[in-house]
Amino acid sequence: MRVLREEDFKKLAQEVVDAYLKQAMPLADSAVKVAMDNGLNPDQIKQLVQLANTMAHLSLFDQKSDGDKCVEFEPADPDNVLKKIYVDGEPVEESSSSASPSDTTDMFSDFKDIMDKVRSVVDEARSAKPPEAIEGMPPEAEAPSAESTSPAKQQMIIIKIRKVAADLTDKQHQAGFEYKEELDKLATEFAKLYGPDFEEFEKDAYALRGDSALPVLADLRHCLKLAAAPRGAFVKQARVVDANTKEMRSLIKLADLAHNWQEYGEALKHLQEQAGDIL
Repeated sequence: MRVLREEDFKKLAQEVVDAYLKQAMPLADSAVKVAMDNGLNPDQIKQLVQLANTMAHLSLFDQKSDGDKCVEFEPADPDNVLKKIYVDGEPVEESSSSASPSDTTDMFSDFKDIMDKVRSVVDEARSAKPPEAIEGMPPEAEAPSAESTSPAKQQMIIIKIRKVAADLTDKQHQAGFEYKEELDKLATEFAKLYGPDFEEFEKDAYALRGDSALPVLADLRHCLKLAAAPRGAFVKQARVVDANTKEMRSLIKLADLAHNWQEYGEALKHLQEQAGDIL
């Protein structure tokens, strides 16, 4: 990440203001150009925009006559500048610079599985950054081009990796929260005096879901303060199982949540192994 001093920000902000005053370029568009040319991160971009707004106001104020000090101009909105630079971690093409926030899709919506997304962002980082820039990534046979290693491109890749990691963490935490909530609700049903028969439920669950049901059943036993099932206690049987009962729907939901939690964890671990130094 490029470290900017106060004088650096003033110099860059002056570039933004000069383009506004001398070329009639909107402050937001000028800020986008300067930010991308210098590979600024979001916090630096916000600081640049705020300083450019202040400097533009002062410049226009100084140009006014003593009798008329009313300054009218359209300041740049830092959030709008960021939206023009980043859409889902990608630079916005000039033709789509007016895209609204609603045009941005979920980080994982275009991928059939989570690991596809993680591998994609890691591969992009490999191609866009020098081999030594991301610890743990194997060097490429050919050196990246000057364009692919520009500060703006490098910063956008870092932002994307961090966004994917944060999204994975949030999704894993959410899956874990929903799992515990659903587990407690199901265990409460079996704990009732006239609740469903847990042993019969175990047999049905194993017949329906096989080994994928075992972790959930083990957690249910723990919640109900029952001893762990002995090894080999469950045998696949030909049973007619109603998968639409309230208890069985809950089991299916729990098994899916457990699968998702593990998948998010594995993807996050892979991302940390490949790009942990910039997370």
